[in-house]
Amino acid sequence: MTRPSFWKLFSICLVALSIFSIPFTEPATAAEKPVVLKFVDWHPSADVNVYAKANSYIVREIEKRSNGRLKIEYYWSGSLLPAKDTVSGLQMGVADMGLVHSAYEPGKLPLTSVGGLPAIGHDFYPSAMAVAELQKLPELQAELAKHNLKFLTAACNTSSGIWSSKPIRSIADMKGKKFACEGDKAVIVKALGGVPVTMTSTEVYQALEKGTVDGGLANPGWASDYKWHEVAPYYTELLFGNTAGIINVINKNSWDKIPADLQKMFADLVEEAAIKGHEIYQSNAENKLKGLVDQNLVTVIKPSEKDIALLEKTAEEVVWVDWAKKMSARGLDGQKILDQWRKTYRKYAQSSPFAH
Repeated sequence: MTRPSFWKLFSICLVALSIFSIPFTEPATAAEKPVVLKFVDWHPSADVNVYAKANSYIVREIEKRSNGRLKIEYYWSGSLLPAKDTVSGLQMGVADMGLVHSAYEPGKLPLTSVGGLPAIGHDFYPSAMAVAELQKLPELQAELAKHNLKFLTAACNTSSGIWSSKPIRSIADMKGKKFACEGDKAVIVKALGGVPVTMTSTEVYQALEKGTVDGGLANPGWASDYKWHEVAPYYTELLFGNTAGIINVINKNSWDKIPADLQKMFADLVEEAAIKGHEIYQSNAENKLKGLVDQNLVTVIKPSEKDIALLEKTAEEVVWVDWAKKMSARGLDGQKILDQWRKTYRKYAQSSPFAH
């Protein structure tokens, strides 16, 4: 029998090696496929809406830093899920992640709503950090777990003051005057002697112009976007609070699809998201107000420390205490969460890089 030549054996070995090497390249190709998730928000796109830009920062940033391993499909303006159905929609997997408002779906995230109580928080950074810290408590984790959700980051805005057609220099000046406001803020306005009037944000300008109301509650960014200063050129910094009962969450099954290093990045960027969100939203609002003041279009009125203390005391008596009682009636320790919020917010307000 003729023996195979050396070169023939060498060629056979090369073919065998190439065949056996094929399966080892396939997992690498599969691993490069990105995780694709759907993000929902009822606000307009972050490209045009400063609130959406601030509060979706962490999602957009991690997508960018993932180098193609995480792809987000964004559904803005409630195009995939209505604002009032977001919790249930995320739970069912209609979308993977998104913005949820505790006040829009009453009863589903009761303890999370603590951050939305009036006059309990004012600035973006300390509110966002307080929300993030409270979400580590087992009570709030359990609240999200009931809906198969996990906390990502807080979504906040900045505190609402009084815009008025005539100067409001003190709480005493509010008595008998009509103010466009809603929800728990309206309860406080009434307790302080004002007359709350509920209307949509698009109706306020005309109401101020016609004198149907004497003023309205809004933060400077919001008010300037709606041109309130044209008909209400006085801004009293008697602050009725911001909204921090809004959070970004993710379906737990979707979370498990994300690579471990990117999961860690979500946790690592919580404070960065709070800082960037503050810069994008609150600093923008403050700059708008400064611009209006510089143009002599708005006069800012500083309230007394006594009136500031009275506002917070009134908020506690007519809203906060009632909230804690409602939580207790549901078998939840609302007082513990309320106390923890106040303590945590103060801590971050004092250490804030934006503290004046």
